[in-house]
Amino acid sequence: MKYFPTLLRAASLLALVLVVSCTRRETSREGGPSRGPEFRVRAVEEVSLNGLDVLPLRTPADMDLPRRNQIIAGYVNKQLPLRARVQLNAYNPGLEPVALSGFDYTVLVDGRPLGKNHQQTDLELPAGDSVRVPVAFEFNTYKYLGDDAMPALRNFALGFGDVRRHRITLQVRPLLRTGRGRVSRASQIAPPALALDATR
Repeated sequence: MKYFPTLLRAASLLALVLVVSCTRRETSREGGPSRGPEFRVRAVEEVSLNGLDVLPLRTPADMDLPRRNQIIAGYVNKQLPLRARVQLNAYNPGLEPVALSGFDYTVLVDGRPLGKNHQQTDLELPAGDSVRVPVAFEFNTYKYLGDDAMPALRNFALGFGDVRRHRITLQVRPLLRTGRGRVSRASQIAPPALALDATR
């Protein structure tokens, strides 16, 4: 009988370990896929600045006087909207299909935040497969550029279509809906402008 309290404590400790172990396994099972969707920019289809198509502009020589005046006019009026349309590739590396119900995203230009937005979607991501997700956004770049940006306006309009510069970056936080609930995962998109991702 003198060993009974010791055995009772050992049994209680074992039961506690088993409960914690089972809880961790349940949490792991209910946590959805071990890896969230992977996003890549499949194509940059449109980029305009104050209505001017800047996608083909590469060098200062491409910014002739009419184009420069169009950019300057928007800046002077403190309304210099950057409008873009891209095609994302959303790849599901998991073993189960998931539904993409929407995502929050932040647009960065040259590594600096330009603006945030939310997009509603209703897309099924098959296991081991991908779907295309179109994204279009528009933000005023005047505050991003600041009050003394007039000399830099011409260069700011260049290189959005240059695959080596990656001027536009999206930080994406997708909202996934699985059979066991909704899971949020963070992902970074560093788009190769105009480059096609044909691997998936």
